[in-house]
Amino acid sequence: MTEELDELRGMLDLLRELEDAGEYATKSMADFGLAIRSGVRGLWKGVLDRPSFLHTMTLAIRRQLRIAWHEGAERCGIRPDELSPPELLRLHMIIEENIGYIPGFADAIEAGSQANGGKLGPLLSRAEMWTNKYMQAQSLGQQMACADRKLRWQLGPTKVHCTDCSKLDGRVYRASIWEKYDIYPQSPQLECGGFRCLCSFVPTDEPGTPGRPPRLSG
Repeated sequence: MTEELDELRGMLDLLRELEDAGEYATKSMADFGLAIRSGVRGLWKGVLDRPSFLHTMTLAIRRQLRIAWHEGAERCGIRPDELSPPELLRLHMIIEENIGYIPGFADAIEAGSQANGGKLGPLLSRAEMWTNKYMQAQSLGQQMACADRKLRWQLGPTKVHCTDCSKLDGRVYRASIWEKYDIYPQSPQLECGGFRCLCSFVPTDEPGTPGRPPRLSG
């Protein structure tokens, strides 16, 4: 019981930290992952109730994905206060889309809770997919901010790469071309689904790749 009370206090401290964070607090992908995993573990164990879980997840997504987008845009020299209306709209859509998935995730955690004899491992694996949304927001923020700058697709440090990522590796297009074909790292349209994709865009002065980007198979 003491251990559970300590964990509950930790959840409440995390919630207050998220609430008190400034508009541009310097949180990282690791912090985002910690917030998601802590929320999942708390709801699974029953030390965090559903409303608190929903609130924690919503706060984490609103703040952290905004920060991730700003980090991506800053790679192309665009400050948060310089984002264009289309960029702000796309960011808002991504945030609201992910918030819309939270109730369903809560349902799965409650159905597979410790009290119901469920295992925590599979739920934490799903939590990692949420964490990857941070990199996705970074990639999209960079893609839109770079506009006509050239970006090269770079494979991530995973041991195995999907067919789409392998085909895209080393290709160079203007950011507007990547955006036109809706291709970006961590995209759900990739063969791998983008769940564990660690690929990235790298600004470059290398010659552009002739033709259009290859069609995705995902």
